[in-house]
Amino acid sequence: MDVFTKKKRSEVMARIRGRGNRSTERRFAAILRARRISGWCLHSSQVAGHPDVFFPRHQLAIFVDGCFWHGCKECFRSPAQNRSFWMRKILENVRRDRRIDRYLRRRGISVMRVWEHDLERRTSKVGILLGWIEQKLKRKFVPDR
Repeated sequence: MDVFTKKKRSEVMARIRGRGNRSTERRFAAILRARRISGWCLHSSQVAGHPDVFFPRHQLAIFVDGCFWHGCKECFRSPAQNRSFWMRKILENVRRDRRIDRYLRRRGISVMRVWEHDLERRTSKVGILLGWIEQKLKRKFVPDR
């Protein structure tokens, strides 16, 4: 049972501003630094969709998608409470992701997305992503040891 009315709860929630998934972003930034990959910035306000990492000189945008917020097929579990709201919210996020990807690609920006769980588990997809970045930057790819 909520202590606020539905309208008041909506006002309260609307004032909360996200600050990103800091631990995931820090993990990815640390990986880039460890590989001595430079020339990137976090959350560029100059680029539609505010990619988590953007390489302005090479026009590369990388999004690290949170498994819950972006509906990861492997990890997403819908909350039992207010299920229709959450399913609609997640679906809207996925649609917005696709729209942003198309928009950026039409403007010549290369886009790559990686799941939060791939970074946490350091799956092979992270190595593929790093290879893709280094190829775009025209650097020699050196696999992790």
